[in-house]
Amino acid sequence: MAKKFGKVLMVTAALGAVAAGVYYYLQGKDDFVDDNFDDDDDFDNFDDDLDDDETAKEADRNYVDLDLEKAEEFKEGLDAAKVEVTDKVVGAAKAVGEAVDTVKEEAAEAVTDATEKTTDAVKEAADTVKKAAEKTEVKVEEFFDDDDSDGSMDAM
Repeated sequence: MAKKFGKVLMVTAALGAVAAGVYYYLQGKDDFVDDNFDDDDDFDNFDDDLDDDETAKEADRNYVDLDLEKAEEFKEGLDAAKVEVTDKVVGAAKAVGEAVDTVKEEAAEAVTDATEKTTDAVKEAADTVKKAAEKTEVKVEEFFDDDDSDGSMDAM
């Protein structure tokens, strides 16, 4: 029983840790990305180092427009994945809760059975002690004999 309880407790702890990790990851993912870009500020001004030749090369550079539709689709995909993971975590948490309830019920039954067995054993022991006490005779040894009537000092 103790081994099963230990295993259930370890599984519960592991699932709780996984659920907490996923929850904190999903909650802090957007904040983490925003915070990382703030740390990259160098505050160095490299405009003074540019030569005329480099500025001419940069002027010929082509820019690529961003596809906002793909970005929206990606964001929707992330939201769907977030909902799916949240559902899995909630399902796992419910399963863990049910397992804990089952273990509680089994433990309560075991305690009840142990209490009944202990009570029965105590009653049997009490009956045995009563029977043994009834069988034994009380023997009292008197050191002084109070019935001395010979006039000696022992009777006083």
